[in-house]
Amino acid sequence: MKKLTQKTFFMLLALCLIVSVLSYVFVGIFLPAANEKQSRRHLQEKAEMLVARLRTGKASESEDLFLSFIQESGADLKLVNSSYEEISLFTFMNKKGKQQTQTGKTEYPFRFADSDDEYILMVSYNPAHTREIINAAWKSLPFVGGSILALSFLCALFFSHYTTRPIIRISKIAYRIANLDFSWYCPDVRDDEIGELSKSINELSDRLHKALTELSGQNALLADEITFEKERERRRMLFFSGVSHELKTPIAIVIGQLEGMQAGIGVYKDREKYLARSAQILQSLNGFIKEILSVSYIDMAGGEEDGLVLLSSVIEELLNEYRDMMELWSIRLMSDIEKNIYVHGNEKLLKKALGNAIGNAVGHSPEGGTVSVTFQKKNGKPVFSVINFPAHIAEEHLPHIYEAFYRAGKDVAQGSGLGLYILRMILETYGVEHNIVNCGDGVRFTAEFKEVSV
Repeated sequence: MKKLTQKTFFMLLALCLIVSVLSYVFVGIFLPAANEKQSRRHLQEKAEMLVARLRTGKASESEDLFLSFIQESGADLKLVNSSYEEISLFTFMNKKGKQQTQTGKTEYPFRFADSDDEYILMVSYNPAHTREIINAAWKSLPFVGGSILALSFLCALFFSHYTTRPIIRISKIAYRIANLDFSWYCPDVRDDEIGELSKSINELSDRLHKALTELSGQNALLADEITFEKERERRRMLFFSGVSHELKTPIAIVIGQLEGMQAGIGVYKDREKYLARSAQILQSLNGFIKEILSVSYIDMAGGEEDGLVLLSSVIEELLNEYRDMMELWSIRLMSDIEKNIYVHGNEKLLKKALGNAIGNAVGHSPEGGTVSVTFQKKNGKPVFSVINFPAHIAEEHLPHIYEAFYRAGKDVAQGSGLGLYILRMILETYGVEHNIVNCGDGVRFTAEFKEVSV
């Protein structure tokens, strides 16, 4: 038997049967003795009452008293005279022989009211009644035994189910909790230890569910962070691989030009011309190295300078910086900047990112083109937008424009290829959604910042 209900049922059934059998045995042993003792006491009381009536009555009236006493008590009566000669109870004639005093008989001397003769009434208990009780007990044994067995079965069945049902339910729920199923609760609302156990199981389930939910959330965040760090590491490797490639070519050109001028061979005899070219290449390298340092700064920034930035003012400053360049190239500027819009971030980095977006639009606009810059709140969120037209980015270039050192055409060969890469790094740092799409005859860049309360 592996089931708690079965074990409890058979144990209770066996216990009930043992107690019932022992009780029946004890009753069979002690009931006859108790009955005999009580019968003797009652017999003594009746005998004393009989003798009292005999003393006040006549001898001729004694016959009915004797018969009534024998019928009611079932005792044996003998009447003797003072010489212990047995006398008939009804005729008062002497019987042959002398009656000897016997153990178990009680003697009651008396005289009739109408006679001076002394008589002795000898009363003895008849054990036949006790034997009848014992025989009746044995005859009733099958019926009593069957009743005891049925009652014991029903009591054991009821009690085993009542006692073990909540325990079995708690066991099943504990098994489900062990298998991380927290959708079950113990419904036993009781004031005893089982009720307390149910409450403890429910509380344990809630706490485990909460702890595992938090742990799952932390694991998900940790997995995202690991994925993000792996992606950052991959980008770093690609970035530095690109850096080495981008530095190698201009440095090799400068070295070749300097060696040619030192040797004074061929076209390199015109030192002024090639010194100017070398200086131009080195200036380009200087700007390229600054961009690399910017990338490094962004990658290592810990957010210690983050705070509320009045981005409206930052964008106005950027437009003023690019205004002269746009006038020089006859590029028309259209702007709509809403005042007093704040965002969260680092002012220096955000200025760098949006400056790259505006500079990229200006640099890719033809002479006489137009650049439109807007910064407005839409649905409570600050939205920055730059559109330059006429312009167009080939569809095959769009998936790669944010990659480091990627150049979409020959007309931008002089750029470092890091502008949009830096732009993406900064905006992703602050969770800013952004995209670049072709729109009509122009190209539109959009950045949607998170809403902040000032």
